[in-house]
Amino acid sequence: MHNSLTSRMPFRNFGASLPPTLALLLVSFCSAGARAEEDASVLVTVTPQVPVVVADPEPRVINLRSELDLGISIISEVPIRSGTKAEASFRNTEAHLLAAKQRSVFEESGRWGVVRLYPEYSVIPELMLEMVVLRSDGRELLIGANLTAVSGDVLLAQTYLDRSPDSDSGYELEDPFVDLFHRIHNDVATAVSQHSGSPRYLDKLAFMRYAQQLAPDAFAGYLTSKDGEWQLLREPSEQDSMYMRIAKLMDYELLFVDTIDEQLGAALRDVDVAYRLWLQASKEQLDWLERRRARGLNVGNFTDDSTFARHQAVYAAYRSLKIHEQELFELVLDLESESRSTALEIEDNVVKLEGTLEQQYREWRSTLMKIIRLENAF
Repeated sequence: MHNSLTSRMPFRNFGASLPPTLALLLVSFCSAGARAEEDASVLVTVTPQVPVVVADPEPRVINLRSELDLGISIISEVPIRSGTKAEASFRNTEAHLLAAKQRSVFEESGRWGVVRLYPEYSVIPELMLEMVVLRSDGRELLIGANLTAVSGDVLLAQTYLDRSPDSDSGYELEDPFVDLFHRIHNDVATAVSQHSGSPRYLDKLAFMRYAQQLAPDAFAGYLTSKDGEWQLLREPSEQDSMYMRIAKLMDYELLFVDTIDEQLGAALRDVDVAYRLWLQASKEQLDWLERRRARGLNVGNFTDDSTFARHQAVYAAYRSLKIHEQELFELVLDLESESRSTALEIEDNVVKLEGTLEQQYREWRSTLMKIIRLENAF
């Protein structure tokens, strides 16, 4: 459905962009506020529907159960304002972190089959939840969510907006946007409960769609599709050699997904601590800008007595944000370098994958397709 971010600009040390005087620093803050206002108009074109504003608190118990497997994929479309590789990497890692938070909500409910994070869309799970991060600045989190069944049915297509609580209401104690993940979970559960597809049928359909991807000629007569809707015409015997081969290759693909998930798990937990501090610092900066605009103040309105104190407040907020941002960016770059290579064993051979998670995933799938083509040639 979506392609991952491809923008990767050269890294620039953030210290080089610091204004030489506190007066200029104040001007840069005003510019940052103007850019934030511009972002709001950009999002209108990205998400034409009115977003669902998440309640605070959002109900977290829903009496619906499904044994279907669920896949979650996510990308970030948050604008890269600084043009640095560090910020681009951060937004990519932030997306993975948010997907992990969403997956945790599904798992904690205990009402689903296996819930996995996929680097991109997959037909292996019976249900696929594709998420797009549209805005994330510490004050607001805007996420688009699209839920489809493997049959092609669109069960949910919505955008969700959550606002962080006030700083005096325990912001640091819990994820400020946890209610958004619970609302998405509840809406997904409600949508699935209204879908007529049986779990067994969707499971068979998922397997055949995966088989057709790897060996389209061998399984051409088992499926039909029209306008994006898929139907299962017939099933192969489970004793069929090709069927068993596809089942083994599917296990190999899930091995990759689970291996990557295990590698990222601990690292993302470390990033989450710095990420929450960054969210808090970013929110404090934006709150200050809003209060300033509400008072209609500018540098020329400052009296001699108040100028220094106001400059100090601006600098303190900016310095706090940059300290947390630098720590977070360093963690993200370390995590990215660690996840650039993965080694997996297949058919008594070790396959080494390089690049981003998405690139490694595509390379792994390409390897599986080469195996099936080689076997079909004999």
